Amino acid sequence: MITRKSTTIALLTATFGFMLAFSACVQSTEQTETQIESYTPGLAVQMKYMQYWTHKVGLSIEAENLELADFYHHELEEAAEDLIDSIESYDGYPIAQLTESMLVPTLDALEDALDEGNWSDVREAFKAVIISCNSCHVATDHGFIVINDGFGNNPFNQEF
Repeated sequence: MITRKSTTIALLTATFGFMLAFSACVQSTEQTETQIESYTPGLAVQMKYMQYWTHKVGLSIEAENLELADFYHHELEEAAEDLIDSIESYDGYPIAQLTESMLVPTLDALEDALDEGNWSDVREAFKAVIISCNSCHVATDHGFIVINDGFGNNPFNQEF
């Protein structure tokens, strides 16, 4: 026979169990969000993203798709900003300063060329971006990493 007392105990037990499970869930979510917010990708991971966006810009330029090239250029700019904001130096090299002084001006020039829509100027500005990448690699003793425009059959914009 179910009594009022046993029903009350069952409800209290269920409520307490729910509260414990809910608080554990909330705590776990808060810890995960904190971990995600505090995670900063390393230099190699950030370079991977920059290479990815650079390749997409190059393929968009090769296809003369202005809207797409502009979109990927914006993503590349954001990747450069993230790098500048998160990696001041690496192995003694001033990564943020080099990115700011070498890459950003070429990205600005590419943006101007894209805004004008002259494909010849866009290609020249894109070449300057690639040159700045390779010049930075040389300046940081990573000259063996050679980026190219990514046109053609190579699925990466890199020389191997």
